[in-house]
Amino acid sequence: MSKRLLALGAILYFTGFVNTQSYSYAMMQKLSPEQRNEAIKYGKMGVRKEVTEFIKEWSVDGGRNGFAFITTEFLALAYAARQAALQPAELTNFEIEDALSQSRGKLVFRVTTYGNTMDFSKENTAVIETGGKTIPATFWTNGEGEAYDDGKGQPAFIADSDFFFPAEGIDPNSRITLIIQDKDGKAVAQFKFDLSKVR
Repeated sequence: MSKRLLALGAILYFTGFVNTQSYSYAMMQKLSPEQRNEAIKYGKMGVRKEVTEFIKEWSVDGGRNGFAFITTEFLALAYAARQAALQPAELTNFEIEDALSQSRGKLVFRVTTYGNTMDFSKENTAVIETGGKTIPATFWTNGEGEAYDDGKGQPAFIADSDFFFPAEGIDPNSRITLIIQDKDGKAVAQFKFDLSKVR
């Protein structure tokens, strides 16, 4: 799975180290100038981290059920700063606004799942359950499965999907469950996020 996650630039064209500064731990939206600076600082400090470690705060590892992470405005900007620092370069104002726009007003998830056919995820969709509400994704893309060795000699594929939801009406301090569904509406994977613990 780590090999797949090293290519996360596709969604971020979109933690390993401990930060002791004080944060308002709720999913950050419409970042203040101070929060933008903190995101850029986080990105610059993370240049030597593996991507999986860099996004740990925003991710849920479901083991054999898959892996998912949420791209908040903070993470989108931090990742852009990380990529710029690898050049090395400083982000321009345009690049900062472009990074923030990718997640502004939305909840954006990248999900990695497993199956036994190349097109196993082709018709998957997703919903969020929170506060007694069920919210369907408004847009999604499902990548084609790629073969990998599961060590059992059986057909095994891994695929990435991206799901977009409106942020309006979702409490940034709430707990949500992201449910991946097949074409018949059957849940094939679930990931629980506590938005109060991500920036």
